This record gives sequence, structure tokens and C-alpha cells, in this order.
Amino acid sequence: MLLASAILIFPEFIPRDPPVLVMLSFDIINEQNLPNWCNELSQVLEEQNVNSVIFLRGKTAEKFPDCVNTFHTGVDIGSQTYSYVDLPTIDDYSIQLEEVEHGKHAIDQVGNFDTKLFKAPYGSTDENIYSLLLKSGILADFSYDHQFNKFYKDKFIKFDSVSYHTPQIKLIISEIKISKEPIILSYDNNTPISEIENLLTILESENIRFVNPSELTGINLTPRTGGMF
Repeated sequence: MLLASAILIFPEFIPRDPPVLVMLSFDIINEQNLPNWCNELSQVLEEQNVNSVIFLRGKTAEKFPDCVNTFHTGVDIGSQTYSYVDLPTIDDYSIQLEEVEHGKHAIDQVGNFDTKLFKAPYGSTDENIYSLLLKSGILADFSYDHQFNKFYKDKFIKFDSVSYHTPQIKLIISEIKISKEPIILSYDNNTPISEIENLLTILESENIRFVNPSELTGINLTPRTGGMF
């Protein structure tokens, strides 16, 4: 007589798909609710232990240092030129370079670090962009939708991503189910902090890992020692 045998599969031994990488990107595009918005966002990100990135112009960093210094070390800080200008509208290369360099320098001075991370205002660039970034000591560029670029083996290399600006939560979850690429969710300081809190609460149940640009690129893009990396 054959005895039926049962195989028990315990949940902890069931292989899971690797988590989808999600990067929250916060752009400070005006000064209407600063520094309160930065302080409140910082508290939420720290309480939820969420890595992410903040992009801001140098002039804003100087005026509102909390928007640089209040965030935990898992939050990268990137520059957006000094005065948030549309770079291709500037005809003089030296003035373009001054905007990029001065923006980075202002943030470095406020935060006592050496940011190597950039995002062009309005997502607008021209053929000078990588020359401008290299001369400014910047190694990663998140100016574009659907890609990011990092400096690797003497040139900038493109990496695909899925990007959304202030997306609806249903769209985010549907994309998480199918995405094979990192997902970048961009919000600006017009977004209520309560909306960001709600997003994090809903995404807790999804198979994701929140990352910052340093983790995506494998480069320490915001060394917080004040020294060169």
C-alpha cells in the first residue's frame, strides 16, 4: 500500500522576485513654503527610513540652509544651477559654466560636502551639458525623463529608467507590477507633505526598495565630509 506524502512549503522558502528600485526625487522650484516644507519632508523621510534625493538651486540653499542640512544621510542633495536658469537660453559658455559651478559650490558650502549630482532646470540641456558637468566635478545627471547618466570609464553612460512627475498612486502601483527598470517619481515643493505621507503608507505593502542616486549609480554622490571624493 502506497502512502501519500505531503510536501509542506513554508512561506520563508518561497523565492520572491527582487524588489523594484524606486527613487523619490524632490525638486525645490520656488521659495513659497520654505523652510517648513523641507523640515516636514525631512521628518517624514527619517521616520519612514526612506532614501531619496533633493534637488535645489544654489541661491535657495544659501537662503534656506535647512533645505540642505535637515535631511538624513540617506537623502542625496543635488544642484540645479545657481539661479534656476534655462541653460540653453544662455549663449555664452562661460556664463553657463558659472551657473553650474556656482550652484554646486553654494550647496557644498552650506552642507559641508562635495555634491556630484545635477538636474537641469526645466529638464533643459544642450550639447554643452557634459562638458559643463565634468568641469564642475559632477558625475551623475538626472536631467532627463526615462534615463539617468553617470560618468564611467571617461564618458557619461546612459541608463534607462521609468519616470513620472507627480503621478497618481494607481499608476505607480501598476508600473511597479511590470517594471524591469528603476522607477523615478518626481515631486516638487508644491506637493503637500500629507500627499507624500499617503504615498509612503500605500507603498509599504509593495515589493520595492527606496534608493537614492548614489545607490542607483554606485557612486557616492553626496560625500558629507567636505572633502573631494
